[in-house]
Amino acid sequence: MAPRRHQRLCSLSYILLGRFVGADVLAKRTKRHLAELERSNYAEHSAGIEDDEDGPGKTAKGRARQTISDKRNISGTGPGAKRKKSTMNIRTAVLYRKKLAELVEESRIADHPAHIPTYLTAVTAPPREPPRLLCSVCGYWGRYKCKKCAMPYCDLNCEAVHDETRCEKRVV
Repeated sequence: MAPRRHQRLCSLSYILLGRFVGADVLAKRTKRHLAELERSNYAEHSAGIEDDEDGPGKTAKGRARQTISDKRNISGTGPGAKRKKSTMNIRTAVLYRKKLAELVEESRIADHPAHIPTYLTAVTAPPREPPRLLCSVCGYWGRYKCKKCAMPYCDLNCEAVHDETRCEKRVV
């Protein structure tokens, strides 16, 4: 019984010391985390990709994966007879990925009159329910929060992964 009581007292002292993170610090960390995700999500387009994938100097790294049936050259009207090509829109979307801010800027929706609802001017009522907490490791329901950084996690395994890799481990 003594170890359990000690654990309870330690957790109570942790709460009483006020070591939980404040709302303004949490908002700042969340904003920085989202900015890091936005930065890491963006990839520059590669200018060296050609239309013809069967070029003589092509390595396996530069080629897209194809199923075995697509690689076969079957004469006739079978599914492997004609090589599938992506449309120009899909190809440009894959090759020239852009951030959301760049797409919004290119669409020039900021120039529209104020009475026309756009992505920038759309407003809705606040939600009736609090936001759902999803596990920061696996995406399942995050029922618990980290005491150090307030990121949600779902179970002990995800807590261990969070502590090893994701937690900021700052002393407040």
